[in-house]
Amino acid sequence: MPLKQSARIIVFLFLAGTTFKAVEPGLPSKTAVYVTAARAVGAKDPDPQSRNPDYLAIKFLGPRERAVLPDVPMDALDLDFDSAMKLGFPVAVMTYRTKRFDAALLDAVQNGARQVVVLGAGFDSRAYRFQSQLADVRVMEVDYGPTQAYKRQRLGEIVEVIPPNVSFVPMDFTKDNLLDQLRKAGYSEQQNTFFLWEGVTYYLPESAVKDTLHFVRDHSASGSRIAFDYFGASNPGINNPRHTYARWGEPLLFGFPNDRARGYVQQEGLGVLSDTQGLEYMCIAEVLNKR
Repeated sequence: MPLKQSARIIVFLFLAGTTFKAVEPGLPSKTAVYVTAARAVGAKDPDPQSRNPDYLAIKFLGPRERAVLPDVPMDALDLDFDSAMKLGFPVAVMTYRTKRFDAALLDAVQNGARQVVVLGAGFDSRAYRFQSQLADVRVMEVDYGPTQAYKRQRLGEIVEVIPPNVSFVPMDFTKDNLLDQLRKAGYSEQQNTFFLWEGVTYYLPESAVKDTLHFVRDHSASGSRIAFDYFGASNPGINNPRHTYARWGEPLLFGFPNDRARGYVQQEGLGVLSDTQGLEYMCIAEVLNKR
């Protein structure tokens, strides 16, 4: 498949776990708000061992964002931790996921990553929470243009200064080439890169999952990594019109065959560093040595 067509497919559902058609103009997606709220509730935990480390999550959720989910008890964000926990947010899952991706990012940087590409950045806060650890790393946040513009507006209200090593890479799925857009932000195919792909794979058609893995395989240096969470094909929410996310207009589309990513990823030409099943499934793959 030509790179430009591949990039279009990838971007069609990049939006931090949402479908392009489901995102109303000028508003964040419903699932992005929901999972950010779960991180925010988890960040209230008084126990530092079980607390969600995303202390910035709550700052992304003002009145406008909360209004996106009128049927969800968003007043949990104003309650103490014990009271908020009674309102049913998936706090444990989001805390587990946040910590795993945080660890994968920092481990990649410690092992030589000089670029970080956040695919479907949404309300991801790592470039701002880990400013000191990422000071010598180029960070590129990729997202659909209007969604990215919305986040940048919110960032202007949240952080004093956007770190100089952070670039925003807007993608218009109708015309943009992902590699070209990344290059404009200073991306180098010869540098060790960490691709952070959180909360996206299950909202994509299988073809887009494959194309993303191929992009990493073909356009990053040996030893580069991609970390992503996923569902297995047996998950009852996949292609289920009655699932909550489907009713929100953001259906689950893809689960990995046999409920594991390892074999699938290896078949697409990447090595697998880990493929774990805890509160969520998560895979970390790497680009093999290129000749």
